[in-house]
Amino acid sequence: MYICKHPTSNICDTLREEKTRKKFHPKMASFTQIAVVLGVALLVSAGNAQPTVQFVVEGEVYCEVCRTNFINRLSEPMAGATVRLECRGEEVTNVTYKLEGTTDPAGHYQLNATGDHGTEECAVTLVKSSRPDCDIIPNEGWAIEPTAKVTLTKNSGFHDNKRHANPLGFTKKERNPGCADLFKELELSPEGLAV
Repeated sequence: MYICKHPTSNICDTLREEKTRKKFHPKMASFTQIAVVLGVALLVSAGNAQPTVQFVVEGEVYCEVCRTNFINRLSEPMAGATVRLECRGEEVTNVTYKLEGTTDPAGHYQLNATGDHGTEECAVTLVKSSRPDCDIIPNEGWAIEPTAKVTLTKNSGFHDNKRHANPLGFTKKERNPGCADLFKELELSPEGLAV
């Protein structure tokens, strides 16, 4: 407690106010308030932050033993094949997202993609075969563009985050002997297919 020894009480009041002001400086109080408000705002915004959109792209890779360039009952699942998911902007050379993966023993792959790519075109392509006898990437017939397009956006009408890509296949250098029965069954002429 402050005891004033001046005969005039006005001087004592003034001295008392100065001493009080030194203890609770108004600038210091406003800085503390601003720091508290900013801290609370940061915590609230961190709690409301949207999680990164994630999609699971699934598909299969086969060895197409009859060189038909479409998957059939004789096609063999390919373990260890490498595939690539790429998303591109309006320009073909503008790759905005890229992710690679390999197939499991059943020829199945699963790629965990992040981000919403609603304005981009995304597709899975073949990269590398795991079989030297079946390593040709088809580029004619049914497989003019050997890619499997996928939609990676929440605004697509799909209700979950899984995306199923069409199957992809490498072809053998030579057709298997058992393909003749398949051609008869499908009423195909091997001459009209890729050689």
